[in-house]
Amino acid sequence: MVAPNNKRMNQMSRLVRYAANALLGGCLLATAPLYAEPEPMLPVFTAHYELLRNGNMKVGEVKRTTTIAENGIITFESNSKTTGLAALFIKDKISERTTFVLDGNTIQPQHYLYDRNGGKRSLVVNLNFDWPNKSVTSTVNETPLQMSISAGTQDKLSYQLQLMLDLQAGFTTFDYPVADEDTVKTYRFTLLGEETIKTPMGNIATIKLKRERAAGSKRNTTIWFAKSLRYLPVRITQGKSDDEFIMLEIKKVEGL
Repeated sequence: MVAPNNKRMNQMSRLVRYAANALLGGCLLATAPLYAEPEPMLPVFTAHYELLRNGNMKVGEVKRTTTIAENGIITFESNSKTTGLAALFIKDKISERTTFVLDGNTIQPQHYLYDRNGGKRSLVVNLNFDWPNKSVTSTVNETPLQMSISAGTQDKLSYQLQLMLDLQAGFTTFDYPVADEDTVKTYRFTLLGEETIKTPMGNIATIKLKRERAAGSKRNTTIWFAKSLRYLPVRITQGKSDDEFIMLEIKKVEGL
């Protein structure tokens, strides 16, 4: 067996960490509905994904789950790990969790946790949302920072569920403020149209979106949402070219 060189493994590590974080959704600008569901809703589900390098080399797995407590608090969790040859060189395990409530069809995050451990670089991020005071306290490796937020601000995990709701409502233009470690960023998506893709679950009819990046950025992110699964993301690709990218693809889903 020929061991991968350090440069390639470092690159793969960055791609694995990005794909484990990068699924998708606050403030929404919308045109006339085209794909509206009768009543937008957040389903309780468990989704299993594979992480594939360049579309064919499996490097990891991701599991995402939603649960609803009796008091109405919703939890969305994501757990990722490397597998196969990649697991011999990349030990990172990434866990994310967001808790939130629904205000109509708008997600209002309460707390977000990001925990990366097992590898060479550990990172723990906590976001605590204070909606009455329109602020969020971000604690990165025990160092706190306070940021101002606007109505509809999401965290890096909740916004993908918000996007599912907005797609169900039929919107076609999307603009989201997302609280990150030390700032609030804007995530914008452009509708590319409809496409039927082949997955381990069979052929799936999807709506295809592209994330808009700053001028000069070489990073491309494209996301496919399943029309028959309440617009659950079923494929995400991210990379700088068609020859070097990471893909997150649905393997199976329960509850939808």
